Amino acid sequence: MLDTRPTPPTSPARRAALYGALTALALVAGYVEVLVPLPVTVPGVKLGLGNVVVLFGLERLGVRPAAFLMLAKVACSTILFANPQMFVFSLAGGVFSWAVMALAWKSGAFSTIATSILGGVAHNAGQLVMVALLLSPQVALVNAPVLAVAGVLCGAAIGVLVRALLAAVPEGGLRG
Repeated sequence: MLDTRPTPPTSPARRAALYGALTALALVAGYVEVLVPLPVTVPGVKLGLGNVVVLFGLERLGVRPAAFLMLAKVACSTILFANPQMFVFSLAGGVFSWAVMALAWKSGAFSTIATSILGGVAHNAGQLVMVALLLSPQVALVNAPVLAVAGVLCGAAIGVLVRALLAAVPEGGLRG
């Protein structure tokens, strides 16, 4: 039977170069996202373009590299585009999203699009938990329905994008 598990690049230099390039792509996607206004006034609703890189990394490189990409994306995005309070919300959402997507991916029961939807909903849920803990449980509850719908819609859109990207990039194209 063929081993279909993803394998990251073998040399530390290649791995660092790949992770750096993918992190840069996530930051560019995050910047583009800042430029695209959404017709929603609820704080925290975003397309999640940077998550394309995290989900792609999960699918092609595995759980640990995807975790690294998520953490690098959150840290660098905060430095460039946000403030320390946003870091807490983004980190909570990112960690919860990554964990849910990793479990879904490892189970083999979910498609890329379904995994992305789960990640989008989980990201917003993680942020809402932090809002409830740090700001106000009422604010979290009021915003929960909109963020749940946004997580499904944006997660589906990101999943479609990642599925197309996976089809376009050769399977062995990231191995070193």
